[in-house]
Amino acid sequence: MKTWSLKVKVGAYAALLTVISLAAGISIVMGILYYNQLAELDEELGGEVKEMIWDFQHLASAPQDPRAAITGEMIPMTLRDHYLVIRGPEGQILYRSPNLLDLSPGGETGTRYTMRIGRKNCRLGVVLEGGYQVTIGSSLSAIERFQRDLRRSLLIALPVVGLVVFVGGHLLGRRAVAPVAGLSDAAERISATSPKERLPLPQSGDEIARLTEVLNRSFDRLQTSYESATRFSADASHQLKTPIAILRAGLDHLAGEKGLTPSQLSEVSVLRQQTRRLTALIEDLLLLAQADAGRLQLESAELDLKPMIEAALDDLQTLVLERGITVEKELPGELLTLGDGRRVRLVLQNLIENAAKYTEENGFVRVRAFHESDWAVVRIGNSGGTITPDDRERIFERFRRGSAVGENVRGYGLGLNIARELVRAHGGELKLSSADEGWTEFEFRLPMVPFDPRI
Repeated sequence: MKTWSLKVKVGAYAALLTVISLAAGISIVMGILYYNQLAELDEELGGEVKEMIWDFQHLASAPQDPRAAITGEMIPMTLRDHYLVIRGPEGQILYRSPNLLDLSPGGETGTRYTMRIGRKNCRLGVVLEGGYQVTIGSSLSAIERFQRDLRRSLLIALPVVGLVVFVGGHLLGRRAVAPVAGLSDAAERISATSPKERLPLPQSGDEIARLTEVLNRSFDRLQTSYESATRFSADASHQLKTPIAILRAGLDHLAGEKGLTPSQLSEVSVLRQQTRRLTALIEDLLLLAQADAGRLQLESAELDLKPMIEAALDDLQTLVLERGITVEKELPGELLTLGDGRRVRLVLQNLIENAAKYTEENGFVRVRAFHESDWAVVRIGNSGGTITPDDRERIFERFRRGSAVGENVRGYGLGLNIARELVRAHGGELKLSSADEGWTEFEFRLPMVPFDPRI
């Protein structure tokens, strides 16, 4: 799922908030304006009724009796396009304008309302003046046209305003997060190989500067803890090698002594096997400690991976001889790369042993190697249990074993981590390339061009 950058979010949120605020404010203003226009129209209609009744009372041609019928000629020219109903003292209709058709709108004196006449919305009011009850109305076409034009103009203006605010917010957001972007770039450079790198301290003295100070102090503490842990791991692994070597030599000597009973010889054999496993574990821990400390030394030379793979496959055939496992291989005539032969053999050994351990009875293992652009690629796959999605990245963690691993499968969970560290030290990468149902395949690739080994 693609995520937006912070500066884009700032611009988008600012534009959205501005458009929503403007739309809400303009809606309120348009409502207030509409009702003010209605009030002005009501006042105007009331004034026209007063003028008309004044004419009825003062002009010689006007009716003197408020009960007498009123003809169209008596209506002022300015009101002949209006809607008019004039009633006498007893409520009788004295005049109804032709544009009302069969309608006779009325109501209580002083009421103001809107109704539809024909195809138009009209504003009507009931006024009592000089003994006459006059219902007068006018079309709302002009007001509605004004509202419609205003609404159309605002619909055109709002996107423009939103765009301007978005661009402005984006620029402001970019300026605001520029120090954060610099901190991110600096933080990327802090790693196990360069633990002394620190974030540049801004001179602004604001919250970002305060955060930078806190982070730098945290990095100081992390560096101290990391160096202490790495030093302890390397020292402990190194110091353990001597007593284990002495213990192993003593057991080897004891195994050659005469007079031991079969049960004693069996017990000594078990102890020798456990010391070999302990020696291998200590060597693995020492290797990881060197990698963590950035002191892993590689003796780079031109290598042909094909004979190395074939030697590893010979060992694999021995490991799976009694389990009916089929071994397939697809190898080129040669597969040249640059690297440390001893370390590359260890990578192959770890991956091949993993394939042997996790392949079920009568299953099969397939090893393929080929060139791909500037890379030498090796893929080692085996049939067997499926690696769950949760385990597909975590299996590379130290002392991590997949949840599907049985109790009878030996190991400490260091093989894949060591293999990945060694491949990365060569400038390559190790990954789980396939984890389909019943099939697991790992791929590692090494560069075929000169590189700077990690020292």
